[in-house]
Formats: sequence, structure tokens, C-alpha cells
Amino acid sequence: MTQAARRDGPVTSDEVVNTALQLIEDNDVTALTMRRLAADLGVAVTSIYWHVGNRDALLDLLVERLLADMGEVKPSGRTARTRITSVLRQWRQRLWERPHLIAVAHERGQTAAMFQPLQSALAAELRSVGLEGRVAAQAIRALQVHVVSSVVMERAAERGPITNPTDPSVWASSTQDAELVAALAEPLDYNAVFDLGTDALLDRLLQPS
Repeated sequence: MTQAARRDGPVTSDEVVNTALQLIEDNDVTALTMRRLAADLGVAVTSIYWHVGNRDALLDLLVERLLADMGEVKPSGRTARTRITSVLRQWRQRLWERPHLIAVAHERGQTAAMFQPLQSALAAELRSVGLEGRVAAQAIRALQVHVVSSVVMERAAERGPITNPTDPSVWASSTQDAELVAALAEPLDYNAVFDLGTDALLDRLLQPS
């Protein structure tokens, strides 16, 4: 990689962290080296060490940034159902935007800390409709699996070969529902499927006791 032009002024800690974050998310965590980071910032490697410490300390700062970002998820809406839905959508968006950094957090044993603020927000909304204790815990876990599974499946599809969701030719010729087969052959709208799954889960979880 070509050395970046030297900057006129000093670098700040926030610039170092922001540039490191972008470097990871544009590539993956293996792309984060102090030499490459210094080149991108146009400073000497010693300047990076002065502001944030070594690579391990920098990764800790990045995980802290992620945890703070997860903690900023706020419910919106007039009903518990709409507020829960808003939390799940925000949750999914953050997981989608930070795949490599989330992997770093997991490797550093911070997965529970990363999800706790979101679980707490869901717990508050479930409590408002009378769901507490083990029932609420099971509901939170079901919603968490729904969010994470959605992101994992979409990421897997993005990384894999481009294929149609289904091949109409493998369906039995006796299939009567041609509209169904044609619809399954269309590109998958992950957002729409996620919303449908969310509605189905909340129909079950929020039904009157």
C-alpha cells in the first residue's frame, strides 16, 4: 500500500479509533496493523502508540465503542409491540453494520455485555405487558435468536455464490400452486421476512395469558 501523505496537524485519539474501526469493517480484523493504520492517518507508528497504546489496547477501545453503540438503542412507538419491534430492527441493523467488530467482541468475551442493554430494553417492554421472570427470559431469548439468525443467514447468502432462492424446475410437475413456486424463485427480501417473523413471534409472545 502506498504511504499516505503526512498530515499537517497532530492526530487525535478519536481519529485513531475511527480510522481503525473503518479499516476493520472495510476488510476484517486481520487488516488492522499499526503500520497500516499509521499510513492511513499519515502519521508515524509511534504516534499511534502514544495515543491508544498497542494493537491489543486499541481493540479494547474499539469493543468499548461497540458496547456504547449497542447501549444507545432506544425503543420508539406508542405501544409495547411497536417499541419492541423498533428495538429488534435497531438491534439487527447494528449487528449488520459491525460484523467484524462483533466477532472481535465475541473473541474477547464481551458478547454478554454487548447484548445486555438490548435485553434490558426488551425486558422493560415485556414487563409493561405483564411478562416477567422465566416467561420474559424465554421471550427475550426467542427474539434474540430471531435477530441473530436473520443477520447470519443474510451474511451467508451475501458471501456465497449468486443463486435463486429456489429452482422451479425441481418442483414436481404436479404442483398446483404455480404462484407459490414463482414467488419462491424471486429474490429474497430479508427485511420483509424479518418483519414477518417478528410479527409472528410477537403474536405468540404477547397474546393474553
